Amino acid sequence: MINNIRLGNVGIVETGISYGNMNTAARFYPEGTSAEERQRIFMERRMKVGEDFGFDGHKMFMADQTDKCGTWFEIDEDYVEANPNGWSDISEDILVITDRVPGVVIGHPVADCPVVMAFDRVRRIAAIGHCSADLVDKKMPMSVVEALYESYHSRDQDIAAYVSMCAGNSWTYDSYPKWATDERMWEEAITLDKNGLYHIDLKKVVRQQLLDRNISKIIMSPIDTITDPEYYSNSAAFNGNSAKSGRNFAGTFFVDKEKGPHEKVLYRSR
Repeated sequence: MINNIRLGNVGIVETGISYGNMNTAARFYPEGTSAEERQRIFMERRMKVGEDFGFDGHKMFMADQTDKCGTWFEIDEDYVEANPNGWSDISEDILVITDRVPGVVIGHPVADCPVVMAFDRVRRIAAIGHCSADLVDKKMPMSVVEALYESYHSRDQDIAAYVSMCAGNSWTYDSYPKWATDERMWEEAITLDKNGLYHIDLKKVVRQQLLDRNISKIIMSPIDTITDPEYYSNSAAFNGNSAKSGRNFAGTFFVDKEKGPHEKVLYRSR
């Protein structure tokens, strides 16, 4: 499946099962696969994604999110040069790129949780953050936008947001989730059905946080990772569908003008 959304010279990447698992965690590989072999396979997959979407698969970076309080880090020219194979160890929660590093991808391996992306279309800056349920509870979607305000002086009217593929409200818990500490935030997004299951609507809360941060242009990926057979899903795997065990990839990059039509492309999902 390939869709197009115009966001200037920004490319959005979402991969699924057809590209294979997009991290090196041992549990997603055959038993006994060495760390070196997992790294090799993962790099091959990155290169294939880059070939299809128009960037160098070596230049993919993610944040480890060890801070969990909205810290951010910019991937600039010097950092790319110092880390020619990408990924690296970045403790901050949010990554930022500008159009001065075209073809450099920031993103996350994900299953059912969204990656929130914010774009200053005038200054040509992008910020992203992986937003698990507990990080949504900590208002990480708002922090992604605030990274642009605080250090780049972005304006509300110049920012667009994209929310990646994630679980729909078929994601359920058999008890009220402990990570939902702000009950008021989740009041309309966690609902109890007649079978005693709590349905979690992450998209509703993420969208509301962006609206509360004065972002009006919001694009939501239509992909539900639980129900779509082409994408990995923790929830579906936990409930017995072993084919859904793995990680998708969601991220963004500025298109290299020398390699593709920057005025057009740009939402691809496979």
